[in-house]
Amino acid sequence: MDSPKPTPEAIRAKADAMRDQRRWAEAEHLYRAYLAERPRHWEILVQLGHCVKERGDVEGALAIYRQAEALEPRDFDPPLQISQALRMLGRGREAAEAIARALACAPYNTVLRRADALVRHRRDIPGDGPVQAPPLRPGGAPSQLAFDVTDLLAYLREARTPTGIQRVQMGMLGAVLATSRGPGRPDLLLMAYEPSTWRWWHVEERAFRQVLGLARLGARADEPAWRAATATLCNADARPDAPLKAGATLTTLGNAWGVEDYFRGLRMLRAQVPFRYVAFVHDCVPLVMPEHCLGLTVRLYARWFAALSLHADALLANSESTLQDVRQFAAGLGPERPATVVRLAAEGLGPPAEAGAARAAAEALPAPLPGERFVLFVATLESRKNHLMVFQAWLALIRRLGAAAVPRLVCVGKPGWHAEAALGLRERSPALRRQVSVLHDVSDLALAGLYARCDFTIYNSFHEGWGLPVSESLAAGKLAVVPAQSGLLESGAPGAVFFPPQDEPALVEVLERLVTDTAHRAALEAGIDRKAAGRSWHQAAAEALAALARPGEGDAEPALPLGERLPLGTGGPPAATSAVAWAERVRQGLGWWWQEAWGCWTRDGVATLGLPAAVPAGTAMRAVLELRGPPGGGAIRLRLRGEGGEPWRRLVLGPDQRLACVLRAKAGPGGLVVDIDAGDGVKLGDRGNRLVGAGVVAVMACREDDLAARLAALERAEGVLEGAA
Repeated sequence: MDSPKPTPEAIRAKADAMRDQRRWAEAEHLYRAYLAERPRHWEILVQLGHCVKERGDVEGALAIYRQAEALEPRDFDPPLQISQALRMLGRGREAAEAIARALACAPYNTVLRRADALVRHRRDIPGDGPVQAPPLRPGGAPSQLAFDVTDLLAYLREARTPTGIQRVQMGMLGAVLATSRGPGRPDLLLMAYEPSTWRWWHVEERAFRQVLGLARLGARADEPAWRAATATLCNADARPDAPLKAGATLTTLGNAWGVEDYFRGLRMLRAQVPFRYVAFVHDCVPLVMPEHCLGLTVRLYARWFAALSLHADALLANSESTLQDVRQFAAGLGPERPATVVRLAAEGLGPPAEAGAARAAAEALPAPLPGERFVLFVATLESRKNHLMVFQAWLALIRRLGAAAVPRLVCVGKPGWHAEAALGLRERSPALRRQVSVLHDVSDLALAGLYARCDFTIYNSFHEGWGLPVSESLAAGKLAVVPAQSGLLESGAPGAVFFPPQDEPALVEVLERLVTDTAHRAALEAGIDRKAAGRSWHQAAAEALAALARPGEGDAEPALPLGERLPLGTGGPPAATSAVAWAERVRQGLGWWWQEAWGCWTRDGVATLGLPAAVPAGTAMRAVLELRGPPGGGAIRLRLRGEGGEPWRRLVLGPDQRLACVLRAKAGPGGLVVDIDAGDGVKLGDRGNRLVGAGVVAVMACREDDLAARLAALERAEGVLEGAA
């Protein structure tokens, strides 16, 4: 008697078992048998495609995935599998189109969003027409006031107790969000940039307010309520794109110099939505005193500061001192940007209802002891804050007056950099170990309690944009001992005790009298202008909002300096120069990897260099590219586009070959564009498994009749361009 014929469901179950055991040929045979009975079951067609792909027939798998997509065009899985197969076949542009179809089926799928971000540059097809002049920056009153909180969110992911710049952002934004809204006032928007996907997303205001409140009340970053609140706030994948309006003003109140690929993100956003950009400059310390900064900080800051000249429409600064520094270092970077000084705020102990809680929070700290006299020094533990000189002064006081007569020095600040000398002195000195305490991760509430209890404060920085702890001390009615220089002259104006900068004997004399003469200290305290020192964040926010609401001029985009070689690498001396600014600016779109010391790799597909030359349309021009071949070499196509219709040229690059090539064209209304087509690229062989085209070391554009620039550039030219491709 014949055994019963297996049902389609039994065949499918057996096929699934073979697949799970990675027995691909047997699974394929069984899936085909099942599909003979159920030919419209598209999910099983996808499984069949997997089996065919795993045994090495990617083309065959691709055809099967396409059948599944035809049966169910509304599901994301078939086009996702098609995209992966096309990438395996080296057909990157088709893969990018397939992943776009998948994302259209599931626009909120975070995996698809990230997958699309990796390949969407392949869908960018350069036009053949003339290069058009970019539109003017928006003029008139802003339609919306948007605030970029990217760097603040990055900080809050890792820490709870804010340092200076984070304290400024949180105070200012908290006040901004509390302002009245309605007719006649521009909308407010919080947004952030996600560099891994080149995406600007909408930050939820309610979640932001909640985190601001929690940050003030505690210091533990592992507290469940804090972790849950920050996880919700910083979850970019769960939030929609930022609804930025045309004509808006986007402002960064923090520091964007550490955000990867920040200005390229701005340029890409500006290509979609016209807006004005305003940056808040807190200080120029990495340019003024690079010896007190990490080398990477100096390099990143110099590049950021230089690029502001080409991307920012206006600036905000926290002091006249900072504004003077900005003007000094920006003098060679082009036209001066409009700038407004917005002095910082310091609200002292805050609402009276918080005073008791603040004192209780301070008393819970390891130091000072209950009832113990102390002097407060609030600053990151870094060489610029010059803890070393203060510790030396404290040691001199102890030796002069005796330990019993000298208050404890309580230092509050996160560990920083280049502070080894100060910490080493404290470690080697028994007297300082007994008399100097160092506290980290102190909440704002506890810090307010320390201000209330201390005898006075000290702040001995070599250079400051403002000096928020000075304002906070004076607002709390406590004297601040500070050197008479930089922004400290402004923050300390309401009643600080000044001494000559870096003059240790003078500092010791000031400290001795404040420590020993309580009547003298009380008289000086009585002279503090607490109203001026303790102006509210609402006042500071009102000034900032007024500056941001001013009508724009509708400026044109900056023009490229002709005849100047622009290295695209970051390996030169850290300096804020025009060449550094333009090396950032000329890279357009997603066809580029990040800048490296020597230059920048193009990605697979087309990379674009924008060269906005201020010359009449039709002017004969040339561009010189210094290139580097990828490992293993490869062929690329290039063209210089201006009036439109220029042919592509082919260039063969040997492995790691360095050469220069010359391209010619007539300028379009918007200048020139270099298109570099790497096709499907070649593997770089690095940890990121990047696909690259050519390495661009430098670029120079000039008029055809600029013989001096041509001569300098031609000395580097070695490449031979083949005929039109």
